[in-house]
Amino acid sequence: MGKKVLMLVTNGFRPDPRVAKEAEALVSDGYNVTVLAWDRENKYPDRADYRGARIERIRTGWAGSMLSFALFYPLFCLRSLTYALRKDADIIHSHDFDTLPLGFLISWLKQIPLVFDAHENYAEMITVDLPGMVPRAVERLEGLLIRKVDLVITVNEINAARMRPNARNDVVLIENCINIPEQPPPEFEGRDLALLYVGTLEPMRYIEETIVASKRMEDCVYKVAGWGRLENAVRKEADGVKVHFLGILPHSSVLQEMASSDVVLCLLDPSNKNYAGSSSTKIYEAMAVGVPVLTTRGTTSGELVSRTGCGLVIDWSEDNYRWAIDQFRDPEKRREWGRAGREAAEREYNWNRMKERLLDGYRGLRRSS
Repeated sequence: MGKKVLMLVTNGFRPDPRVAKEAEALVSDGYNVTVLAWDRENKYPDRADYRGARIERIRTGWAGSMLSFALFYPLFCLRSLTYALRKDADIIHSHDFDTLPLGFLISWLKQIPLVFDAHENYAEMITVDLPGMVPRAVERLEGLLIRKVDLVITVNEINAARMRPNARNDVVLIENCINIPEQPPPEFEGRDLALLYVGTLEPMRYIEETIVASKRMEDCVYKVAGWGRLENAVRKEADGVKVHFLGILPHSSVLQEMASSDVVLCLLDPSNKNYAGSSSTKIYEAMAVGVPVLTTRGTTSGELVSRTGCGLVIDWSEDNYRWAIDQFRDPEKRREWGRAGREAAEREYNWNRMKERLLDGYRGLRRSS
C-alpha cells in the first residue's frame, strides 16, 4: 500500500483542474490520495471517486459569499480536523493559503510532512475586497507557516521568488499546463472572427469592457464562459448574435470551444498584483490547442505570451484592443502565433514535465521522512 495523502481544498471539487491533475499524478505513482473538499454550495455527493482518488466532502451550510465564507470557515476547519484525526494519513497537502493553517495543525498533531501548494498570491487576491490589515496579516502568517512546510509548490516564478526566503527547501514550480489534446488543429478561415473568454467573471479582467468594444466591431463574435460576480452583467449583454454567454463548461468543452475560436482573451489589470503575478491557465490551454492569445503588458501572462510568441500583448485601452483585433483578422498571422504556442507547449509547457516535478518533490519527502 502506498503512502496516504490527504489533500485539503476550500471548494467543492467540481473538479478543480489543478487539484485533479495533481491527485491523478500521485495516484499513478502509487500514492493513496483522498481530497477533502468543502462543498460550500451543498450540491455535490458526499463521496466520490475521481480517477483513483477518493473525494470526501465537508458541509457547513451555504457559503457562496465572502461573508458566509468567513462565518462558516471555522466550522469547516473543525470538521476537517475531526475527519483528519480519525483517518490514517502520511502526508498533508494544503491547496492555497486558506487551508494552510489547518494543514499545519494536522501535520503538527500527527507528526507527518506538510505540502503547501500556493495557486496564487492569496494576500494580494483578497486586497480588492478586504481592509488592508487583513491581507497584511495573511501575508505575515503565510510567511511564518511556510517555515514549517516540508515541500512548497507554486504556479509561477514570481510567487516562488516571494516564498523562497521563508522556505526550508527550494520552491517547486508547477505551472498550470495541460498535455497536447487529441483533437484536430484549429481552422482559421471561413467565418467571422471568433473571440473567446473562459474563466472567472470578476472585475479587473476587462470582461465588460471587451464586450462593449466587441459589440461595436464588425465581423466578430464574442463567446464568454465562466462564473463569478459579473455573471448577471454578462448575461444582460449577451444578445445571442454578437455576444454569447456559455455558462460553466466542462474542461473537454473548453478545449473544443478554443479549437473553434480564433483568439483567446486573457486580459488582466496589472494594477491588481495577484493578477499581475498570475499566468492564466487558459493561456497554457490555448497554447496546447494552437490558438493565439491576447493579453496585457505588465503581467506574468504578458511575459509568457511575449516569450513564446503565441499572440499579442497590449496596454489596455479600447483603441489598443481594436488594433489588436484587427491584427488577428489575418489568418496567416493567427496560424503563426498558434503554431508558436503549440511548439512551446510540446517543448516545455506541458503537464508531463510538471508531473515529474511534483513526483520528484514527493520523493524528496519520502527520503527525508
